[in-house]
Amino acid sequence: MKDFFNKDNLLLSSFDKKQKLVSLITSILIIVFFILSAFTFINFLFPFADIVGSIVSGSADMAVRDLGRSLPIFLTFFMTFWALLLVHTYYRNYDDEKRKKSCFRKAIVVIALGGVNILYILIMRFAGRFLSLVEGAPSAIYPLDVMLYSLLFVCIGVCAILYLKKFEAKLNFVLPSRAPTVKKARGLYGVGMSLWAVVSAFAFAEFFLGLFIIDFQHGYQAFSIALLLIYFTAPVYLMVWEFYFNELKEEKRNQFLLPLGIVALAISVVVTAFYFVALGLNLDGPANVGFGVLPIAFTASVNIATLVVVFTPLGVAITAFIKGLLAKKKQAK
Repeated sequence: MKDFFNKDNLLLSSFDKKQKLVSLITSILIIVFFILSAFTFINFLFPFADIVGSIVSGSADMAVRDLGRSLPIFLTFFMTFWALLLVHTYYRNYDDEKRKKSCFRKAIVVIALGGVNILYILIMRFAGRFLSLVEGAPSAIYPLDVMLYSLLFVCIGVCAILYLKKFEAKLNFVLPSRAPTVKKARGLYGVGMSLWAVVSAFAFAEFFLGLFIIDFQHGYQAFSIALLLIYFTAPVYLMVWEFYFNELKEEKRNQFLLPLGIVALAISVVVTAFYFVALGLNLDGPANVGFGVLPIAFTASVNIATLVVVFTPLGVAITAFIKGLLAKKKQAK
């Protein structure tokens, strides 16, 4: 067990002071953009739920109107999430020329999304769709807050490009880098990782909000605890993968993958089983407990959004376990 926490197993142990500083700053930025992505995604889902409700009720004109007013909120999430991908790309493998180009492309996307958002709000204001830049709904200073937020991310994208251009020749000090991205099916891998990040961001925000909203009384204690555990597991797995497993030296990754997979699988099985047992005891739990956290996640009887969060960590754990078995078998040969 002590070997798991031996700092010599980490790539960071071979970094000099400058490398460690860059690694620390980049790690902090990843966490910040992940948290921002989590809450902008929740802000995305609330107006999205209203639009879906309007369509279901046959009010297509209202859905179009709400879409026009809510588009800046939707773009805010995509802009934030793309900034997360930008920082993560830099954090991973800057020695790879393709990754350098990917950083530039993602920075340009961030700038474009922010610029489009600002321009769209101004056009909507001049067209009279927004009566003021401070309408007061859904936030106190909407859509001005979205404009300022978008301007911030335009600056972040510009600074990223300037940094990469100015210091490109001096950036070799950030190496060695983390675990390389898989070569086979890189596109599919990237899509899968992005979906995992989105699900984890959703779960993180739901866990945080749930601490203040979920009802721990009226006979729903078991279901409330189970729901919070489900929401807690997904982002924790992502953080362990990002900031522990990918920080390990290659030989240690191969050695620790199976034990980590076993632990993750055991936790996932227990948490998943507890959730369904609690659900069986409180079949009305999703409607009475979860609806207050995020209505769209609990409007359907099968609660699809929550089930996605339930099975994502389980799927990740099973994948890690299988890959760990294959790695051990390969080492044995």
